[in-house]
This record gives sequence, structure tokens and C-alpha cells, in this order.
Amino acid sequence: MKIYVLTCFLLFIVLPNCVLAEERLKTQTSWDGGIIYYPQGQVEITSVKLHIEENQVTKFHCHPVPTLGYILKGDLVVETKDGNKITLKEGESIVEVMRTIHRGRAINGPVEIIVFYAGSTTMPNTVLPENDLDREYCK
Repeated sequence: MKIYVLTCFLLFIVLPNCVLAEERLKTQTSWDGGIIYYPQGQVEITSVKLHIEENQVTKFHCHPVPTLGYILKGDLVVETKDGNKITLKEGESIVEVMRTIHRGRAINGPVEIIVFYAGSTTMPNTVLPENDLDREYCK
């Protein structure tokens, strides 16, 4: 890390328009090892800021499109309906499970998340499995 910072410092002297970038996540699978695939149709990118109060649990839902989350604040436990779990902490990024029913719970205080959906104009980003029209998107 020190070499990286020093390199950027030297670049700022030589190239004053240099921008420091830190890669947060690079993956070919979701957090559970699942395949990421893109929907057909006209591309539509969406970002949403979510706020979840401490101990609040989201409804079970699924995403039929690639979904990336970045934890701005707090700790979040994500669990699938099958019982797989992951705990995410402030500053971490994750690719959510696709077409897999899951929910989140804020622990140790409230949570703020920025979520990015790589969707399409013909498909919802998030669906609830109890909705008969949306069951085709969730397994």
C-alpha cells in the first residue's frame, strides 16, 4: 500500500490530473458462487440507496438481474431461503445472488447500502416470490 500511495504521490507531481482509484470488487460469481448472467433487451442501469434500521429484516425477495451492493454504513447479514448466510461490513462490496430467494437483516445498528442493478427495461430488478407474476424469476 505504501508503494501504491508513493507512486500516486509522484504521479500527482508529474501529472496533476491523476486520479487515485481503488478497486473494490472484481468477480465472475455472486457471493454464493452462482453464475452472473445479463438479461436480454434494452439495457437499463439503476442505483438505489437503501436504509435498513437495526434488527429490521427485509422481505424475502430475489433479483433476476446482476445486482451489486456497497455497504456505506453498518453490518448486514444476508441469508438465502436455503440457509446460506454471509455477513457484510461497512466498506465491503458484494454481487448478490441471482434468482435466489434471500433477505437482509441489519445488525449492530442501522445499515445504508448503495445498490446497482444491471437490468433491462423489460425486467424488474427485484421481485417478491409471493407475487404470482414474479415467481418465474425466483427459484
